[in-house]
This record gives sequence, structure tokens and C-alpha cells, in this order.
Amino acid sequence: MLRLVSRRARAQWPLLAALLGVVTIGATLLGTCTLLVTRTAERALEVAMARAAPAAVDVTVYTGAVEGRDARSVAADTRTVMTSALAPFPVTTTARASTVLRALPPALARGTTVPAQAYLSGLDDLPARAELITGRWPQHPGDAVLLESTAGLLGLTPGSRVRLGAELAHAPVPAVDVTVVGVVRPLPGRGWDRDPLAAAGSATGYRDGRFLQPVNAYGPFLVNLADLLTTGATVDRMEITAHPDLSHPNRRDLETMAGAVGGADRRLGGTLGDRVTLARVSSDLALTLRAADDQRHVTAAVVLAIAVLGGVLAATALVLAGRLTAGIRADETALRSALGTSPRQLAATATLEAGIVAAVAAALAIPASAAVHAGLTHLSPLDDAGLTVRPAITGVQVLAVAGGALVLTAVLTVLAIRPVPAPGDRRTRRELLARSGADLMLALFAVAGWWQLQAQPTAASPRADAVRMLAPALLLTAGAALALRVVLPALRGADRLAYRARGLALPLAVSESARRPQAVAAGLLVGLACAGGTFGLAFDATWHQSQRDQAALSVGTDLVLTLGTTPVPGDGAVVSAATAGAVSPALNRGTAVGQWLGTAGDAPRLVAVDTTRADALLRGPVDSDRGWADVGATLAPRTRVTGLAVAAGAPLVLSGTAAGGASLAVTPRLLLQDATGLRTSCTGPAVPLDGRKVRLPACATADGLRLVAVALPVTADAGDEPVATAGPVAVAVTLTVPPTGPADKSADGSAWTATSAPPVPSKLSNLSVLLSPTPTGTALRMAATVDLGGADDAARTLVATAFADPGPVPVAVSARFASEVGVDSGSQLSVTVGTTPVPIVVTEVVPTVPSAPGAVAVLADLDTLSRARAVTGDLTFPVDAWWVGHPAGAGAAERATALHLGTVTNRAAETARLTGGPLRAGLPAALRLIVPAAALLLLAGAVLHVTCDLQVRAVEVARLRGLGMSRRGIRAVLLGQHVGVLLPLLAAGAAVGALATRIVAPLLVRSDTGAAPIPAAQPQWPWPAETALLAVLLAGCLLAVAVVVTVQVRRADAAHLRVAP
Repeated sequence: MLRLVSRRARAQWPLLAALLGVVTIGATLLGTCTLLVTRTAERALEVAMARAAPAAVDVTVYTGAVEGRDARSVAADTRTVMTSALAPFPVTTTARASTVLRALPPALARGTTVPAQAYLSGLDDLPARAELITGRWPQHPGDAVLLESTAGLLGLTPGSRVRLGAELAHAPVPAVDVTVVGVVRPLPGRGWDRDPLAAAGSATGYRDGRFLQPVNAYGPFLVNLADLLTTGATVDRMEITAHPDLSHPNRRDLETMAGAVGGADRRLGGTLGDRVTLARVSSDLALTLRAADDQRHVTAAVVLAIAVLGGVLAATALVLAGRLTAGIRADETALRSALGTSPRQLAATATLEAGIVAAVAAALAIPASAAVHAGLTHLSPLDDAGLTVRPAITGVQVLAVAGGALVLTAVLTVLAIRPVPAPGDRRTRRELLARSGADLMLALFAVAGWWQLQAQPTAASPRADAVRMLAPALLLTAGAALALRVVLPALRGADRLAYRARGLALPLAVSESARRPQAVAAGLLVGLACAGGTFGLAFDATWHQSQRDQAALSVGTDLVLTLGTTPVPGDGAVVSAATAGAVSPALNRGTAVGQWLGTAGDAPRLVAVDTTRADALLRGPVDSDRGWADVGATLAPRTRVTGLAVAAGAPLVLSGTAAGGASLAVTPRLLLQDATGLRTSCTGPAVPLDGRKVRLPACATADGLRLVAVALPVTADAGDEPVATAGPVAVAVTLTVPPTGPADKSADGSAWTATSAPPVPSKLSNLSVLLSPTPTGTALRMAATVDLGGADDAARTLVATAFADPGPVPVAVSARFASEVGVDSGSQLSVTVGTTPVPIVVTEVVPTVPSAPGAVAVLADLDTLSRARAVTGDLTFPVDAWWVGHPAGAGAAERATALHLGTVTNRAAETARLTGGPLRAGLPAALRLIVPAAALLLLAGAVLHVTCDLQVRAVEVARLRGLGMSRRGIRAVLLGQHVGVLLPLLAAGAAVGALATRIVAPLLVRSDTGAAPIPAAQPQWPWPAETALLAVLLAGCLLAVAVVVTVQVRRADAAHLRVAP
């Protein structure tokens, strides 16, 4: 038997080589995909964790109320617990601690009912968090440095000694003496938001939660952490952050560490015991690892779908090869049966031959798949994601390759054992019905697969769904099979038309294509391979476009700088200079719609930007016939606000009078706007309305500011006797703004409006506001009649604004908002901004609001929103971030980050993360495999089919030669026959690929969490790439057919006639 197999292999080596090639290609594809979902996916998880932001993997322990005697041991034990929890990774820790408030000497600052208070703070990395202005850093016990603002308020300089006395609301402890050795300035973005006073340096009326009455607090006095822990002072709060070094992680260690961190709270509580009142462990490490693992599974699911499609292609090619091989060996099989060979022996021979093919194919495919995988990792995006590896063989890869090769060769064995019908036999009705039933079942399975994809939940589901893996292959196979049913009638129609043509070559070629069943034997493979290749290109384009759309909508603009500190005038100019783009302050936070707070964990979102530049700022899809510029035009205010120009450091002077000698005072609040639209409020001291002029604090801290609103709460003067009358009192207040320059005009171009703030606006009447020039600048004169009746704390606030009351703020709402709230254009609602309700009117309904994908969200103009709040007396300006459109240069994000104003997110980086991040790069790499694999299998199948067909028809070719037809004519007939079959099959395959792209590709795209993408994916058909692929496939097939036809026609001679009956 072995001798027979070896002799047959030597005689039919081209045929066996083709069989071996098909099996090897299929097994190599399976092996490469296996490596992508195992080795590459595991490595991607590790790289993603290594690249994770520190905040995503840090572990922070918060402890509170630690007695001075226990402070050092608590800090040491906490570090020990965290280090053990993060083992086996190296750990670096940083710590900070603040003491409870302690009494300041009365000579330094004024107190309330108790003396002014201060506190100590210790940091173990103080030079990295602050800038030294004067003096030196603490070096010895008792050394301290002060923030610049604190030192100025207390009048302390390097060399000053301060005794911090008794602790507030605590048992007596020894005083602490410190020596000021330096003055520092806090650096932005270095964690000063965790300071008790947020690095403000002081706070009047501060409440620390331990003492019920408000106190005047100053500080911190900054010392080395080690020195603080030895002072004996009670630690009010201690914060220790542990950062694991994940530069060389592996999955097992990551899971061990995440589990240990999850149980760290219990271990920490047992270790610290009653030495602390509060101990809490906070970390996003486990959540980060789980999210990364979910992304890995989402990518693996689609890669497996690509592998299944490749396997179906290989199986189809192998079925064709097996059928053609069995047809060529039909005479040999009949002869062996006539000589007494039993069916069992025939089956054993076929099994042995198939086993040898499987073994050789597996031996070739294992190193080939390792090499292909390593080659892919050296190409973008795997190379860019840091997933480059050397060729290596894994156990899972070997099992996948061997299993795939065995399955494919099992198909070959079954086909070899099946009886081959005689050349003249017609198919029975049962066979025809079976084939029709098979096509029908395939179509039903395809429809069921599409329906399951259509019905899959929109929620996050990272699991590898079997339907998602099988549906593309089912749909493409069913489409190719049904397209083949359409091609055959088309060829028969062409056959009827071909008889009208003159000559012999064309009618003969068309007749052979239409009437010989063997002519379209490769039809399913050609159609499926073409459909698979075109679908692979289109799905790649669809997936990438969807990721770009998701990134654009998620970020909302080109670059977002989420603020970590309160913005100050001039920040917008700094951001604009760093990014060279269109800059706007932005609001993006949760809100309440009337009394509705949204569903659990999904509060309504309020997004507000400068909508006059909506086209430059907003990103994400909108209605097809409109753009963001059109939406922004309906939201933007109709007039600009100019206000009064205020020079930097200009001395603003306020004076006022009250009729009848009433002892009243106003506490002015000013709202100033810079060139980028940022508005900042400034509050002055209480000014008695006694005619005296009072200079206000320097509110204009930058150039280019303009005064746009003034709020004057009127109260009884606390320094005098109570107001004797409860009747109305006329008040007049004048705010004088110095000129900004010699050419400064008195008029600002704005129409100033006076209003009375709610909740009882009737407390003020006869409101007026007037601008007038004076020798010292421009005077803003405000007047009203105040009703002093009612409660003392009733709101009596006069508001003067450089704009009219805007009324309900026009907004655009997301489609989900409109659905859940039940509103449409023209609906009026109210949203809460801070503590101020703002009326809104719906003017647009958009699919989704930028930066709030899929959320119940509202989009408004920030200027209009601020105006609506200002006329109610709320001069705070809600801003969470800076949005930048069209930043210039590739380094805009880095330059914005260097400002240390907050966290920077940009659309380009988010797009790169979604399309080429470590956890996502495997999918584009797998899609690169399916197109060349489909092309190779198609060419191999075409060559094999033409070769076998011509071998079977060698006698017919010889007869045509005997009838006098030239070799050139015969070549034309054969080429025409195969081209006539290939062209409609390729066209049908392209049509199937386009249809699958339209109905399947968008359903296969998921977000990085496994949820349905927002916005929904739209099918893409890259015409240049698809045209190039079809041209290559057609040219390759024609070249292969031409070569085979030429060789076979040259060999056809009279010798073939002597072997035929």
C-alpha cells in the first residue's frame, strides 16, 4: 500500500502539491490566528497594563485621626501592607500627611471666637511638588517652608520662628515650634487639591469637621514627612500612595496582585487596629485589569471570526481539490476495483495518503504560521503597539494547526472514498433535491446568524459569542452558493446568444462554459474567495471608520484639557499659545432636569461650549444633511458681550449712598471676561453706603479683561445700629473703572441692564443702570429702591449686566434625552447648574451630544448659559475644561500637558488607542491575513481546476487538432471558456462581499468594552482598494489559466487519440 502511494505521488506530484498547498495555507492561517488570540493577546494585556496611567494602577491608603505617638508606626505598617499586596512587583511609595488645626499666635492673624488656626503638612517629595521662591528647603527638624500666599498674609519671612499652640478640639499636646526657612509656590498638577485648603494658603470661616464653629485657617507649614511624624502632633489625615512597577508584567502576577489589592482593606484594618479611626484602600487597579481583559476578549472574538472564515475558504478549496482528484483517478479506482481491491482497502489507501498530506502540511504550517505571526508583529499596528516578537512555537498553536490539518484532510478522505459518477451519468432527482435542500439550509442558517447579530444586546458583552464567530462565514458561504445558482442561468442565456456570432471560437467557448457541469466546478471557491477578500477589505475600512467616529464623539473635540485647578484669567491665552487652535472654555458635568436625576448611575449630562464656533470645536457625526455649524447657529447668542475694559491691576473704586441715612452696605461681586470667553468672579469687602469711596481688591489680574456684570447684595451695615425703618430706601452705587489707555472710550458698546435677583425680586424696584464718563474713568451708576421689610436674610440683590436677560436658554438634546424625557423642539424645561435652576428650550434634537456618547445629554452655549445665571445673581462661571479645535502641530497635546493645568485628552490619541492600541491591534493584523489567504486559495483552486479539466479533456483537444483547428484557435476557445466563467463568478463574489458588508460588517463592530458602538457603525466600501483587489484576482487567474492552457494545448497530439475509445 505504501509503495502504491509513493508511486502515485511521483506520477501525480503536481496534483498532490496543489492539495498540500491548500491544506498548508488553511492550517497556516489557523495557526497564525491562534497565535494572535493567545500569544499576542496575552502580550497585549501585559503591554496595556505597563502603559496604563499611574492613576489607573496606583493604590492609595487614606488614614485619619492618628495620634502623634502612633503616626510613625502607622505610616511604616501601611507601607508594608501595600508593598506585600503589590508583590511581586517593585513598589515606590509617596506619602503626605496633615495635622489637625493648631492655634497661631494672636499677633500673626485675627481669629473668630477662637484664635486663628494653622496646620502642618509633611511630604516626602516636597521639592517635586513646589517651586522654591526664596530661602531653602527644610533640612533639619523644626524647619518649615510656607506657601507664598500664606507668608504674605502672616507677614513671615525666612528666619521667622512660630509657635503652634494647642490643637483644636483635641486633648492637650505639646506646642510645636517651627522656623520658616523658605517660601514656595505650589506647582500645578502636583496633587495640591488634596491639601486641606487646596493650596489656597488661607480660608476664612473654615470648618474642618472636628470643630463646629468656623475658624480662620492658614497654612500649611510644610515640613519633611519624617520630621512631622516625630513631632507628636495629631495627624488629621494621612495619604500613602503605592505605585507598582509594571514595566515587565505577566498575566499571572497581575491577577495575583489584583486579588491581593482587593483584600488589602481587611489586612490593613487588622494591622492598624485601633491606632487609626479611619483606614481605607482606594485603587482602580482591579477595574483597569478587568477592562483590559474585556478589550482582549472583544478583539479575540472578531479574530476568531476571521479564522473561521479562513477555515471555510480552505475547506472549500480542499473540497474542490478532492472532487477533481477523485475525478482524475476515477479510471484508476475502477481498474483497482476490477482487480479485486475491496472498498476497505481503497479507503485505507485514501486515509494513508491523506494522513501523509496532513502530516507534511502540519510540519510546514507550524513554522510557517510562527514566521507569519512574527512578520505581522513587525508591521503596523502591532509594531506600533509594542507587540513585536520573534518566531516561536506554542503548544496551543501546534494543536490548532494539527487539528485544522486533520479536519481538512478528513474532508479529502471522505471525497476520495465517495463513488465518482461516470462521465455521462446525470444527477438523480434525489441528488438534485439534496443539493437544493443543502443550499436552502445554508441560507436559513445565514439568515438566523444575521438575525442573531441584529438582536445582540447593545450592552457590554466581551465574551466570544459563537454566533458572532460563525455568522460572517455562514453569510458569505450562503451568498456565494446562491450566487452560483444565478451565474449558471446567465451562462445559458449567453450560450443562446452566442450562436448568432460568426466564427467557431466564441460559440464553442460559451457552449462549453454553459453546458459542461465541470466548467463551473470551481464556482463556489471563486465566488467565496472573492467575497471573502472584498469583505475583508470593506470590514477593515468599516471598523477603522467606526473607531475614528467613536473617538471623535467620545472626546467631543480635537483636544480637551480637563482642569485640575480653578482657571484664572489668562489661562485661555496660554492654552491658545500652546496649541495654536480655536480655544473655548467648556462645561461637561452631570445635571438635574427639573426634579429628574436620571436613571441609576446614569445622570443627565450638560455640555456647554462656545457654539459660535461649533464647526471648529465640535466633533462627531450629526444629521447627514446638516453640520455642527448649523446646530451651533441655533444655540449661539444673537449679540456679543463687550463690557467695560479693565486694565490689569486697575484700581476699581466703589461708593454709594442710601436715602434717609439708612445704614446699609453692599458686598460687590464682579464678573470679568477675557478674550477667550473665560469669565471669573471677584468678591470685594462690604462697602457701607455712606458716600465714602472704597478701593476694591485687584480683580483684574491679567490684560484684556472686560467687566460684564456686577451684583450688589444690599444688607444692613453690621458695624452700625439696625435699620430704624422697614420702608423702602433709595440706594445709589457707583463703580468707577479707570481708563485702559489714552484712546479708551467711555462707552463700551453694550446695553447694560439692571435686574433684581430671585427668589424675591420684588424687594427691589425702580432699577436703573447708566454709564457715564468721568475724569477718572468710566462710571457705572446703579440705583434701586430697596424694600427692607421681611426677614433680615431675604435676598435683595441688584444685578447690572452688559447684556439683557436671555430668557430660556436654547439647547440641543440627544435623541435618547428626547425619548426618555418625552420632549421635542419647542419643549421648555429647567436644568440645574450648580445650585441655580436655568430655564431651557429645546431647539434641536441630535443623535448624540459630543463628549457624551449615548447619554441623556444637553448641549448649550456657554455664554448664554452664563448670562442666564448672571441675571439671577449667580456670577460663578461653570467651567470644567478647555476645548481646542484644530490644534496646530503634532506636539499640541504634549505642549498642553506641559502647562500642568489638568489632564489632556486628544482625538488623535484616542483614535490611535482604539485602532492601534495593544489590546486592539490584533484585529487589523488578522484582517491583513484574510485577503492574501483568499487570493492564494483562489489562485490555487483556479490552477488546479484548469489543470484537471484540461487533463480530462485532453482527448477532446486532440480531436479538435485532428479536425484541423489550430493551436491558436484551441487556446482561444479554452481561454474564452474559463474567462467566461471567471468574470461572472468574480462579479457575483464582489456583489456578495458588498452585500455582506452592508448587512453584517456594522453588526460585527463593537466598542472597546464590547458594547454596541456609539455612533452606530456605517458600512464602508473602499472603491480604490476593492478595484485593485478585483483587478489583481482577475489578472492572476487569467495568467494562471493562460499558462496552463498553453502547456496543455502544446502537449495535445495524436497520442491522446490512441488511449480513447
